[in-house]
Amino acid sequence: MLRNHLIFHTGALGDFILSWPLALALSRLYPHGRIIYVTHRSKGRLAEAVLGVESADIDSAFAALWSPTAMLPAQAQAMLAGAAGIYTFAAGPDNIAAENMRRCAPQAPMLFLRTVPPDGFAAHAVDYLVDQLKSLPALAECTAGAARYMRQYGLCPRRTPRDRLLVIHPGSGSMHKCWPADGFVEVARAARAAGALVRFVLGEAELERWPADRIDALAAAAEVCCPDDYLELAAVLRSAAACLGNDSGPSHLAGALGVPTACIFGPTSPATWAPLGPAVRVLHGRPIDSITVADVLHVVDEMLKTAR
Repeated sequence: MLRNHLIFHTGALGDFILSWPLALALSRLYPHGRIIYVTHRSKGRLAEAVLGVESADIDSAFAALWSPTAMLPAQAQAMLAGAAGIYTFAAGPDNIAAENMRRCAPQAPMLFLRTVPPDGFAAHAVDYLVDQLKSLPALAECTAGAARYMRQYGLCPRRTPRDRLLVIHPGSGSMHKCWPADGFVEVARAARAAGALVRFVLGEAELERWPADRIDALAAAAEVCCPDDYLELAAVLRSAAACLGNDSGPSHLAGALGVPTACIFGPTSPATWAPLGPAVRVLHGRPIDSITVADVLHVVDEMLKTAR
């Protein structure tokens, strides 16, 4: 029996979260099916916890798809043999991986999806995802509905946040999307002076690329934590009364979890890339450093007051 709906995704955390409406839609349309993210282990475990889907590690089980021989482990072969549909953000139609998917799962319809909208697309990235699903009207409609649900309610409405805890992620996958780190330090100091608890969250990108003196400045202003994986990151974000960050994966995750989130944008467009969530606020400046500490503190103060 063909029950597996496989979603291949190799992109960054923020892009991954913007694919979640598709997984939610598949879960609704196929309640007796298996919705399986084929992705990196940490992202897969996150999707299992938040969305209630399954996952398979793309690095160990499916890496051979990108090889001409494609000698897959038995578990991966069985997943493909039982596939009722394949939705891939990880391979184009002419990619060697796509050829191997067709060979291993000739019975499964395949849909090749892109994360980044084309130039001139005037709506949100999730609307571009829905547009790409128009050949499957029920799935497109259900995906659009799931995105609306995420925007209106978030995915973890029953949180127990710590009173006046502000979690700040000052980094991003691209340095040009980062508001100055000194600004985050000033916000942390001012928020603490006003009675808030403040915690900085740093990921691999910051720990690998940032100079030690920048990280030391953060640590002098507030507690710094470095989650080991995305599940730990989600736990830290869920505990917050409010989150602050750049256009980054943690901001998308905080928004999706329903945490009041202020997201700072510079060169990227919030009309396309704003996080999905019921309490997302956007600060947009071009250049990004035209956004002042006072601008950010005003929004942070409003979020913390509302969270009481």
